[in-house]
Amino acid sequence: MPHFAYRAELKGPGPLDKVDFSNPALAPLIRMTASNLQREAREWAAAPPPGVQVRRQEIPVPGAPDLPCYVVEPREERSPVGLLYCHGGAFFLPVQAAALRLAARYAAALGARVVLPEYRLLPDFRAPAAFWDCLAAWAALNEGRFGPVGTTLLYGESAGGALAAGVALYARDHGLLRPGGISLIYPVLDDLRGSYPSRRSCDGAAWTLRSERFMWQAYLPDPAAMRELEAYLVPMRATDVGGLPSVYIEPQEFDILRDEALAFAQRLEEAGVPVSRNLIQGSYHGFDADTHNPFVRRVITQRLEALRLMLDNKGVEENL
Repeated sequence: MPHFAYRAELKGPGPLDKVDFSNPALAPLIRMTASNLQREAREWAAAPPPGVQVRRQEIPVPGAPDLPCYVVEPREERSPVGLLYCHGGAFFLPVQAAALRLAARYAAALGARVVLPEYRLLPDFRAPAAFWDCLAAWAALNEGRFGPVGTTLLYGESAGGALAAGVALYARDHGLLRPGGISLIYPVLDDLRGSYPSRRSCDGAAWTLRSERFMWQAYLPDPAAMRELEAYLVPMRATDVGGLPSVYIEPQEFDILRDEALAFAQRLEEAGVPVSRNLIQGSYHGFDADTHNPFVRRVITQRLEALRLMLDNKGVEENL
């Protein structure tokens, strides 16, 4: 097994990070894991930390079942920011308690109404189901269906990074309200076409290349059949990434996705988009699940600085 020089402050990847999604023998375990994660998330939502409240609300999705969403917001009424949080989980796993804990931090610090859509998941629903769900949640957030909001932001982690970036590109191209800023945390951005050194050098860390390949084959088995949507489902396939607001991109040093995130950042910059790269040294995919860790808290503070700059219409600064 390869050795990675993770930060001493971090515990290292947990057992869930090592699940081989491509192993058919593990399919029942993955379904059971998803069910357990849903239960844990609802238990956390029933007793959130002081200062925030959590509710569940369903919104309509054209041609699909109503979409349940978690809404995390400050208890004291402010003129909240709206933040659509597209969660990770390889398109297989649901909203987790760790994502809700992060959402609570953002809600409290920014006075934000944070919406986490429980989008449709693999293996039952392939692309573009999750994308349409997130797009519906974005429209609902901006229409005030979750409550009044001012500036709205997009946030995506891991597989949710593809969804958040795709929603931003689709909004740009189809006359929808554009976000005030975009945050992409260890994002999935390219499918099986790209060749990136980190896919080899970091294989065996928290997220494996084997699982990455299986995820894309399950999520988008025939990209040619979705030619009109491929730029939104796979953001690196977009021929034009210009015209977006400020983007904060946070790759992790030991992550197979690191170099595709950096390549996407370069494409954005070349297209004139203000970009902040914040490469976190010694970290790995999903490191921020340990939300009480002092190092994780410092990184969250950096994310909040970037989000505040977006809200202040100042853009983002290089290497916060």
